[in-house]
Amino acid sequence: MRGRGWRARAPGLNAAFCVAALAACDSSVEPADPGDVGAGPDPVPAPVDLSRAWATSTPEAQGFDPELLGGAFADAASAVPNIRALVAVRNGRLVEDAYFGGMHRDSAFDMRSVTKTVTALLVGLASDRGLLDPEDPMTDRLSHPSRRSEHGGIRVRDLLTMTSGMQWSDEEDFGPWVRSGRPVGYVLDLPIVAPPGRRFIYNTGGSHLLTVIVENVVEGSALEFAERELLGPLGIDHKRWPVMQDSVIVGGAALALRARDAAKLGQLLLQGGRSGSRQIVSRAWVEAQVGRLVAVGDIGYVLRDAGYGYQTWSDRRGGGDDVSAFVMWGYGGQFVWVVPDRQLVVVAQTHWRGTGDHDGIQADAVADLIVHRVIEAALPIRR
Repeated sequence: MRGRGWRARAPGLNAAFCVAALAACDSSVEPADPGDVGAGPDPVPAPVDLSRAWATSTPEAQGFDPELLGGAFADAASAVPNIRALVAVRNGRLVEDAYFGGMHRDSAFDMRSVTKTVTALLVGLASDRGLLDPEDPMTDRLSHPSRRSEHGGIRVRDLLTMTSGMQWSDEEDFGPWVRSGRPVGYVLDLPIVAPPGRRFIYNTGGSHLLTVIVENVVEGSALEFAERELLGPLGIDHKRWPVMQDSVIVGGAALALRARDAAKLGQLLLQGGRSGSRQIVSRAWVEAQVGRLVAVGDIGYVLRDAGYGYQTWSDRRGGGDDVSAFVMWGYGGQFVWVVPDRQLVVVAQTHWRGTGDHDGIQADAVADLIVHRVIEAALPIRR
């Protein structure tokens, strides 16, 4: 692990979730002819059908250095003692996966704030169907006694980008929010401390408001909508998604997935919302979701030039120097790390309960394993 001594708060959730059920160049080389093959990003493969089980391949066939990749997986448990799963998918093929600490490929693991990215996909699906618009005022889609006139300027988009202006701290508010029995009222009762759309304030409670909004506009429950329109079409039928006291799925945390299924979510975004011949969620939505709508900056080691889109992180250097990535990040080092220029998806799951003040250190170690071991093993393909 790269010891930087930072203690960044990984997104979401440093309190136990207590809801029930919860390359170098040689100057002597002649300049390349324009028609020659040169180094560059991986060619984009045809979208794989994510409703099916992963097709498997070998590291060599998918452009990995097999020794480097094998070393990364062999060293994973010593680098991150709490690691439970590590998966690498390249060019739509499952190349390597490993499980630790008694876990196996069918273990569904609570990925904490990775849930937020899935919530944003549900909002996108509702938007694609004309049921809501990101520019809608929050209060048009959220009826509750705790609504105040100050909430009038907050748009659905502001909830998506963590710029609602509502006060929130996971350290101070998460536990009381869970215990309050008022998952909407607690959030709305908090002060507004910035104009909407102006200031990034990471807000797990605001993410839950998004699932409540989805529930308000779709047929059936938000969970039924998720199963029908997203998880089912991706072949994800082994999961746990608890509800809050309002009987609505938790928008900001607690979705438990198998690591291979979490990789499908990353691959869906990598494929611009497409699975085989089916467009699950619109490309325009995906581009916004993984885009840099809000500049956040340096967050310890995990993200060095971070931005935020719709409930999803991005980093201009998240795949190593000058290699961009977008990242689903949950407390304690839950990651779905996507590197478009390598056509690569990496999933890591860790045991996070009880990590407390060490959650940032653990997330640092997982990020180091992903970026400096797995991604570095994914050689750029020469085209």
